[in-house]
Order: sequence, then C-alpha cells, then structure tokens
Amino acid sequence: MKVVLVNSFFPPWRGGAETYVYNLAKHLQRRGHEIVVICGSPPLNPGTQFMDGIRIERLRVAAWLYGTPIMPELLQRLLREKADILHGNFPSPYIAFVTSAATGLRGIPSLVTWHNDLPPVTPMARILVLTHNHLILPLYFRRFSFIIGTSRLYAETSPILRAHSERVVVVPNGVDTRRYNPDVRGEEIRSRLEVDNAKILLFVGALGRWHSYKGVDLLIKAMAVVRKRLPKTKLLIVGGGKLEKEYRRLAQQLHVDDSVIFAGEVSDDDLPKYYACSDLLALPSKDRSEGFGLTILEANATGKPAVGTTVGGIPSVIQNGYNGLLVPPNRPEALAEAIKTALADEDLLERMGRNGRKFAEQHDWSITAEQTENVYKRALAMNC
Repeated sequence: MKVVLVNSFFPPWRGGAETYVYNLAKHLQRRGHEIVVICGSPPLNPGTQFMDGIRIERLRVAAWLYGTPIMPELLQRLLREKADILHGNFPSPYIAFVTSAATGLRGIPSLVTWHNDLPPVTPMARILVLTHNHLILPLYFRRFSFIIGTSRLYAETSPILRAHSERVVVVPNGVDTRRYNPDVRGEEIRSRLEVDNAKILLFVGALGRWHSYKGVDLLIKAMAVVRKRLPKTKLLIVGGGKLEKEYRRLAQQLHVDDSVIFAGEVSDDDLPKYYACSDLLALPSKDRSEGFGLTILEANATGKPAVGTTVGGIPSVIQNGYNGLLVPPNRPEALAEAIKTALADEDLLERMGRNGRKFAEQHDWSITAEQTENVYKRALAMNC
C-alpha cells in the first residue's frame, strides 16, 4: 500500500515525533510499502529529497503558530498524492486538521498518532489549548478511522483519548535495537569530554521553550544535592535550544557549573556513543506533555537504566526497580535521592541495565511497524 506520513518536521530536525516518523517510514518500507513523508522544510530548504529510499516532500513554512509550522501547500500536496492511507501526527493541531480535511475531500482513510496532549506552557497557550480541544477538535477528529496511542496508560488518562476510546488503538513507540545496543563503546566520548573516571548522568532532549516541561532545571537542582555525596558525578546534557543560556546560569547560581556539561547537538552517528558513555539516563518531565519518553527506550537498548517521573507515559516505559526508577514530578530532592541510589550501587545499575535491554528488545521498530500496518489494514477494510 502507499502510505503518506504527515508531520511538522523530519530529520535532521530532532524530536520524538520526528524519530517516530523516520523509523516507522523506514520499517514500513522494508515491509514492502511505498512511503512518502510530507513535512515542513526546516532545517533544510524546501524540495523533494530521498533518504533511505523514502521520498520526503519538504514544504515551505509561511508562518508559525503555537510552535507549529504553517505550510500553505500542505492540503494541495496531500490531495495530489494517490495514497491508500494518510497518517498524521499530533500534537500539531494544524497537521491533524489538514490531514483530516484531505480525508474528507478525497475519501482516503486516515489515522493519527496522538503523541501527547497539547502542553499549556504559557497563559496564552492555555487559552489556545482550551479553544482547540473544545471548539476545533470536534470538527475534524471524527474523520480519523483510528487514533494510535503510544501507551495504554496515556490513552486511559488523556481526556481527549478517553472521549474517543472506541477508536483508540495502542501501538507503543519503538527503538532501533541494532543501532542502540550494549556493544556500543563510549570510551571515545568520555575521553573527549575528559570524564574518564566520573559517574555520568545523561539527559537527551531539546532545550527549547516548548520543551521546558522536560525538567532540565529540576535536574540541575538535583545535581546540587547529588554531588555532595557523589562529587565525581557529571551531568551530561545532549541537545540544544534557546533555554540553554538559562540552564547555564542556573548551574552557575547553584555552583554546579563544573559538574554540568552542555554537549549541544551531536551527530546521529555519535548519539549511541553518548548513551554508551553514561551510567544512567534522567528524564524528569514535569507534566503529561511527556507522552512516552523515547530516550528511555534508547538508553535501555544500550543497556542503561533510567530515572523518570510519574507523569504522562513515562510509567508505561519505566517499571520501577526493573529497568529504572520512578519519582514524583517537580521534586528535585526526590530526584536526587533516586539518582544517588542508582549511581552508588553498581549491582543495581547493572541489573536494571540488563532488564532494560530485554524490555527494549520487546519494542523494536520492526514490531511497531507490523502493529501499525495492522491498523492500516483495519482502516482500509472499514473504508471498503
């Protein structure tokens, strides 16, 4: 079948939804399907591109709304493609709305992956979220044959997904267990960063304002407590964005700037090595804007455990004491205690890392692609 995947961006743009679309496209293609990705062009120029045999149509971005790129050509491009299935991605209301409109105009079955509820990160954003959820979403959401939720927990706790539970199908996110694996070596990164003998606490994620919910500020505050007991511990932050300056200032104010390393954006080739060089991943997200936590799976696949918070979809990925530790959100002291507990116990780290690898192997992208393909077939059967 011909599948058109629609998203705000696509690699080399970094983000969870972008990782999802890229890997899903690659594995669906391996299963014999024709895949087209339509997305905004940044950080590249508009035009047609091929990556791993996948055709990518990068469209001009004319404006931005609520962190979402607006592409005037999007509807026209969707109508032009002779697709069997349209697959949009939320939390972009714009992407979801236009994908739904194309379904209405062409009669092509469509579905949407609900990565997370809209995050009300500012007072104005809160107004926009309420307007969308109560007035706009009902106008287009009914056209989707199915809504893919990435975890049972998130589907059961999202007000939107609960209201449409009869069309929600849970297909967990995946991880490339060949790319991320315990045999990847991290010594090169440790040597480059001059942290050969340190305990490494890793964070991987964007540092933009729309990603402030990931709790990097809480992680830096926790480091002020951790290093009192484990002075050789380093916090390694991989990712870039406008909030980096604020996080650097916070580290200086708390006198932990010598224990926090900002690595910035790293290459795709190097990213698995950063996981490998670490001892523990941290994802201290503040609220349910964190729909899943793909970095947890990537760390687990590399044989590394994770510390995360009990928000959003994280508790569906971390089984407390098995492949990581769970702590309450917005409590840097509790976060610090969990980090200290893990880093001070080599046996615990090793055991949770082994379990994490087992858990990741159950979520390889090949499995996710097959399950998604089955949802496509159900949508096509309904449309006959």
